[in-house]
Amino acid sequence: MSTVTSTVIAIGSHAIETNDPLVILFDQEATPELQDIAVIQKFSMPTQMKQLTLAEGDIITIDEHAYTIAYVGDVANQNLQTIGHITLLFAPLPASDRLGNGVYLTNTVKPAFHVGTIIRYETDD
Repeated sequence: MSTVTSTVIAIGSHAIETNDPLVILFDQEATPELQDIAVIQKFSMPTQMKQLTLAEGDIITIDEHAYTIAYVGDVANQNLQTIGHITLLFAPLPASDRLGNGVYLTNTVKPAFHVGTIIRYETDD
C-alpha cells in the first residue's frame, strides 16, 4: 500500500455546488478559467503525482472521510499524473455514459472541502 498526499490550496467560486455530485480537482498549474470551477490541490511530493495510478478498490480519504473507488475513467490516471486533474463523483456508478476523467466513489456523501483539506490517495502497488 502506498499513499500520496495533496492539500487543497484554493477553491474556485464555482467549484462546489450543493446539489452537484462532482468535484473537479486540478493541481496549482490550472489556468484561471479552470481555477474558477475547480478545487486546486498541491501534492506534497510532485514526483509521486506523476506516478500515481488509481484503480478500483483503492481508497481516497478526504480529511477523515474514506471513499472506495468503484470505477476509474479511461483518461483519469493520465490526467492525474500530468496536470493533477480528476473529477470525483459522489454518485452511484451509471451503467453507461461514465466520465472518462471520472473517479466514481462508493460512498456518495460529498464531504466539505476547504482550504487546508488533506486528500490521501491510497493505492495497492
